[in-house]
Amino acid sequence: MGRSGCFSFAIGNKGYLGCGIDASFNCYNDFWEYNPAANAWTQKADFGGATRTVGTGLAIGNKGYAGLGGCGGVYYYQDWWEYNPSANQWTQKADFGGGFRYSAVGFSIGSMGYISTGASPLATWYNDLWLYDPLTNGWTQKQSMPGAVRGAASCFVLGNNVYITGGGDASYRFVDLWEYDHISDSWLQKANFPSTPRYAGASFSICDKGYYGTGDSTNSFYLDDIWQYNPLSDQWIQKANFSGNPRRWAASFSIGNKGYLGLGDNYISSYNDFWEYTPDSACATGIEEEFSNSKIQFTISPNPAKEFLVISYAFAEKENTDITITNAEGKKVYETKLLTSDLRLQTSNFQKGIYFVELTGEKQKAVKKFIKE
Repeated sequence: MGRSGCFSFAIGNKGYLGCGIDASFNCYNDFWEYNPAANAWTQKADFGGATRTVGTGLAIGNKGYAGLGGCGGVYYYQDWWEYNPSANQWTQKADFGGGFRYSAVGFSIGSMGYISTGASPLATWYNDLWLYDPLTNGWTQKQSMPGAVRGAASCFVLGNNVYITGGGDASYRFVDLWEYDHISDSWLQKANFPSTPRYAGASFSICDKGYYGTGDSTNSFYLDDIWQYNPLSDQWIQKANFSGNPRRWAASFSIGNKGYLGLGDNYISSYNDFWEYTPDSACATGIEEEFSNSKIQFTISPNPAKEFLVISYAFAEKENTDITITNAEGKKVYETKLLTSDLRLQTSNFQKGIYFVELTGEKQKAVKKFIKE
């Protein structure tokens, strides 16, 4: 059945989406798992809360989280639920700290979840940012995004940073792009999205690139273009257009080095098609790549790695240096302080894939990537 406004996220090698609204304005609370290996959908336990659309979902580790949203312009929510795929069970958690909210973005970095932007039932638009800690089941407000208040924005996580763009309010659509550094709790404006301003677009990340497109422009013209963002060059490049009909409020996520996008609507019709995107270049070749021109200098070897990885650092700089390793989905897999010039790290228990090593000093940071074979 076609629908739009579903929440979506990926856990491991499976994708998930739930809730949404159809062309007859019926809201749902069913929940589905997508297996890309079998190209098959399996219905799972219904979402624990009421039926709704334009809610927010994200994954932290091996758990999914979803909530917020509304239905019919009458019912709005601030509830927050945890999904355990092993038990196929939903558990209600602490209500979202920012109040009733719909069309907000959600993402995770390491072991924490975040929700930003969105709108309230009284058409108040937001640019605030809230952190959710699953260990304490608590919400903490962080530094607000400096850009304009908005709803229906899009985001993607690259390494330890998130990028938020697009969205709009009752009068405007936005193209500004903002990078959030969770370590310093600070924002930095990056290159504007170069195409048509839009809201309710779709986004995902593949390795070290972000992807953003589709959506609804200011004149209710529905879009199918897809753009790639490179944080190294701070540049956008147009890629192959989405192969389905132009649409807004599509569901999207990434699994490994593939992106997935589908469902959504053009106001008149709702869709249930689902598409896989393959980037036109490999994620990584094993060659070390720095994300900045930081004065922090370090090497990683061997690359690709199998049983171990050695991180060598010019320790003579005498800075208090933290090391964090995240996978291609932005999930933290290791962290410590770098107290010697050479750190030997066992990687035999790492899953195969691409990882990012970030060293953060008192004033600077640098990132390199490696492949685990």
